[in-house]
Amino acid sequence: MVNIPAIDDLFEHRLTYPDVDIRERLARLVGLDDHKTRLTKILSLLINPSGLEVWAKKYHPSAGELVNTFLRRPPLVVLAGDVGSGKTELAETIGDAVAQQEKIDITLFPLSLSTRGQGRVGEMTQLLSAAFDRTISEASKLKGTCGRSCGAVILLVDEADALAQSREAAQMHHEDRAGVNAFIRGIDRLANRSLPVAVIMCTKSP
Repeated sequence: MVNIPAIDDLFEHRLTYPDVDIRERLARLVGLDDHKTRLTKILSLLINPSGLEVWAKKYHPSAGELVNTFLRRPPLVVLAGDVGSGKTELAETIGDAVAQQEKIDITLFPLSLSTRGQGRVGEMTQLLSAAFDRTISEASKLKGTCGRSCGAVILLVDEADALAQSREAAQMHHEDRAGVNAFIRGIDRLANRSLPVAVIMCTKSP
């Protein structure tokens, strides 16, 4: 059996929502109201899709295929913007709004910079795989038996520009390419298991 590294070895400064201090941090992000509202709605649907199913049955009972299409989407949100635009602060605090709306506890798992590895063969792939293993393990405990989530996990991948590069880029190092592949496989694993988890990826790339 493969040993999954401890949470502290993979994620730094984990946050739990709802939290009054984090709520105040989110409120201080001025000029981003539309982004806050949209991101809250998207994350709420990703971590607790039962709400969408109940809404659709009540108001649009014939839209089953459309609902299924949304529910099959990868649980990934990408925040792209220049340095200092507030994307990391938004990613770290938006969970409080989601937790309040869904009335559940949510834990933020910020992927440590050390998980990018030091460039040794296979290191980034192993570390990213371990991070997704731990995320899946924790989120599996929160999947409700009645369809509604008992809690949720948000995996934050900050400064993810290396992972955001195209796999076809000729200049990409083999280890970087393997890391991108590991990240994509991790997202697919989360989607296939229908867990109460969402991934926020922050990058400077357009």
